[in-house]
Amino acid sequence: MSAVLLVADISGYTKFMKYHEISLNHAKQIIVRLLKSIINAAKPPLTVAELEGDAVFFYAPCYEKDFKKTTEAVKSQMINLFNSFKAEINILSKMDMCICPACTETGDLKLKQVVHTGEIEFEKINKSEKLFGLDVIVVHRMLKNSVPSHEYVMMTNHAYENFVDFYGLTPSLFRENFEGIGEVDTRVFYLEDILKLPGISGYEVKKPTLIKRILWFIKLEIFTILEYLKIKKLRGNFNNIPA
Repeated sequence: MSAVLLVADISGYTKFMKYHEISLNHAKQIIVRLLKSIINAAKPPLTVAELEGDAVFFYAPCYEKDFKKTTEAVKSQMINLFNSFKAEINILSKMDMCICPACTETGDLKLKQVVHTGEIEFEKINKSEKLFGLDVIVVHRMLKNSVPSHEYVMMTNHAYENFVDFYGLTPSLFRENFEGIGEVDTRVFYLEDILKLPGISGYEVKKPTLIKRILWFIKLEIFTILEYLKIKKLRGNFNNIPA
């Protein structure tokens, strides 16, 4: 089956998750909200294939008679993903009820999207279906590249040809050497240029109400306490094991 393959990846995740114990629990909840914002922004034909820690892997089946219609729909969804992610970052940055590193540095997180078109196969593992194929590997290899930015859309030339263009923007050309794949020509569109498109910059939001900010802070603290108790319980179990 032919498909558009898209991975929306949160840049800065590794650094973000290296905070000390309390901040780490807050970081987890922030990442969960951001991933949900990405998933909720996606509409058909995009379908979630898998959650991958700091990223969402989407696919959109392409049937020959509807190929152009599918690529156009995915193209608009890519704008929606940026809008939703930026709006959620804006909201979280305005919560300002906690001064831990995770909460104060949420604005440092960025979103990049990599896109490829190719062939996929489905394989059922227990009760879940998983996507397989060389093109699935290619789109994931694209996350490690030489682009000097953390906010962009990267397309393989093959994807760009299928999309025809990307809102008339002029891409930067990169030839990447992906592990196990070899050299692949790609086209990159930076967010600073995408922001100039109509509709993309409408993610400014009002400061959350005091009630929402308090409820968010309470949720963070509840999860922190639960995580702490779970850690203490595990430590207790280990401490009680006979030497």
